[in-house]
Amino acid sequence: MPISYREQAQLTCPHCGADFEAEVWLIIDTAEEPEAAAALRREELNLVACPHCGKQGPAGAPLLYHDAQARRVMFAPAPGSSDYEIREQARDLHALLVGSIEPEQRRPYLADVDIAQDMSGLALLLRRLDARRSPQPPSAPPSSPAPPAERSPLMTAIEALLAADSDAELEQVLAQHPELLDPAALATLNQLAEVAVAQGERAIAQSLRQARDILARMSHYEVAERLTTIPPAALQELLNAHSDTELEQVVARHPLLLRPEVDQLLAEEIEAALAADAERLAQMLETRRAMLAALRSAPAAEAETDLEAAIEALLVAEDEETIAQVLDDYPVLLSETAEHALWEFAAEAKAGGDEELARHAIACRELLRRVRTGLEEDRS
Repeated sequence: MPISYREQAQLTCPHCGADFEAEVWLIIDTAEEPEAAAALRREELNLVACPHCGKQGPAGAPLLYHDAQARRVMFAPAPGSSDYEIREQARDLHALLVGSIEPEQRRPYLADVDIAQDMSGLALLLRRLDARRSPQPPSAPPSSPAPPAERSPLMTAIEALLAADSDAELEQVLAQHPELLDPAALATLNQLAEVAVAQGERAIAQSLRQARDILARMSHYEVAERLTTIPPAALQELLNAHSDTELEQVVARHPLLLRPEVDQLLAEEIEAALAADAERLAQMLETRRAMLAALRSAPAAEAETDLEAAIEALLVAEDEETIAQVLDDYPVLLSETAEHALWEFAAEAKAGGDEELARHAIACRELLRRVRTGLEEDRS
C-alpha cells in the first residue's frame, strides 16, 4: 500500500476568481516520491496554474512529510489555519500515514511530529538538515541542472537580519523587510534555533535566538508559548461573572483571559458542550466569549485611534516647540508601541515609494527614543 497520497482539490484563483480543480500532494514519503521531496525542498511543490488566466501560485494545502531512513515526520499546515484547524489537519493526515504503514513496520518515531510554520519553513528546515548530513554520491547524474531554489521573502529577510552588523544596518534591514515585524518571523527563528540545537550547532542557535530577541524588542511581540487550555479556576470564575463589572474583576485576577488564543479555546469548549448536549453551558460560554471579545477590543480600538492621531501630529510638527507640545498632548508617543508603529509607518511609506516620508518617520522614531532615554536617565 503506498504511503504517499495526493488528491484532486477544489481551488479558486485569487487573480481571476475562477474555480478549478488541481491535484495536490498531502503526504509525501521521500523513499516513494523522491522527485516530489526534491520539489518540496525547492519550494516548488503544490504550485498550480489556473487554466483560465494562466497565473501560477501555491495550492494552499497542508502537507505531511515522512522520511523513514531519517526517522522523521514533519507537518506544514495550510496557510491561515487556526490552531484548532492545524491540529485537525495534522491529526487526519497522521492517521492516514500510520494506517498506510504495515503494523510490523511502525516505529516509535512516527508519534513524534515536528510542526513547521508553513511550507517555506518546512523546506528550509529540510535543506538545513540535508546540509548537516554527510554528502552521498548521486546514483546517476541529473539529465539537466535543477532550477535554483526560490527563497520565500521571509527567509530572505531573516538571512539579511542575521547579516546585519550594526544598528544602522539593522534599521535598514527592517525598513526593507517589513515582514520581519510579523509574528511568523519569530516563530520561524524559534524553529531554526531548535534545529540548530538538535544538530549541535550551538553558535548558530545562539545567533538565531539573538536575532529573535532583537525582533521581539523592535516589534513589541512577546516570545511566549501559546495557551493550550484555560485554567479550570479561571474558567469557573468566568462562568460565575454575570456583569461587566464582575467580568473586569475576574480578568484582573486572571489576565490571561484577554490573550487572543482564549477566544478559540472557548469556541472549542462550546463545541464540546454541544456535543455533550449541555446546551445551557454552551450558551453561558458563548455569552462570556462575547463579553471577553468586547472587553478585549474596546480599549485596543481607543488606544489605536489615539496613537494614530499622535503619530500624525508628530509627523507634521515643524519645530522643537511644536514637537514638545505634541509630546505633552500625547504621552503615548514615549511608549514602545509608538516606536513599533513608526517602524511600520516607515516600512509602508518605503513600500509605497515615498522614501522621504520613510526617512522622516525613522528620524521621528529616533527622536522619541532619545527623549525616552533622557527621561529614564533623569529618573535614575
